[in-house]
Amino acid sequence: MENSTQVKFFYLFGLQETFNNKSVYFILSLITYLLIITVNLTLIITIIQEKGLHEPMYIFLCSLSVNGLYGTAGFYPKFLLDLQSDVQVISYGGCFTQAYVIYTSVLCEIYTLTVMSYDRYVAICRPLLYHNIVTSLTVRKLLLVAWCYPLFIGLIPVSLAVRLPLCGSRIDKLFCDCQSGVCR
Repeated sequence: MENSTQVKFFYLFGLQETFNNKSVYFILSLITYLLIITVNLTLIITIIQEKGLHEPMYIFLCSLSVNGLYGTAGFYPKFLLDLQSDVQVISYGGCFTQAYVIYTSVLCEIYTLTVMSYDRYVAICRPLLYHNIVTSLTVRKLLLVAWCYPLFIGLIPVSLAVRLPLCGSRIDKLFCDCQSGVCR
């Protein structure tokens, strides 16, 4: 018989030191979150509407902005809610969903930056062949890989962590990751 616990909720203890200044942290975090949303949406809308910006580098920048919105949506809403409540709780499914979103956001950003560096390499080192190498089809394929591969690879640590026995419901962080509450 295994020594494991059926956990339905996790308690986040990463905010224990902030009890005195919770309202200040909330306002600063809310301003940061709204600024991230505003800047990314402005960049996305500008690139979509301005036909002169429909070049590979700007399309990759647009992808980074979409990923920025995706990643912050996985962290900030729960964080802001936790700053407003006395007890920071997250459900079992919500914890693994948050871990998946954060992991895939980081991986997608790394792959998109890699694609952008490839684009710049071709533009600098092969300028005469740039339009033959980096076609619209190539851009689509690179973006597809930069998004689909992390979304698939992110399933591996989450699905493996779900199978492991849990040692409790205490997480000493602000957010969930695949090692939170898992017995080692």
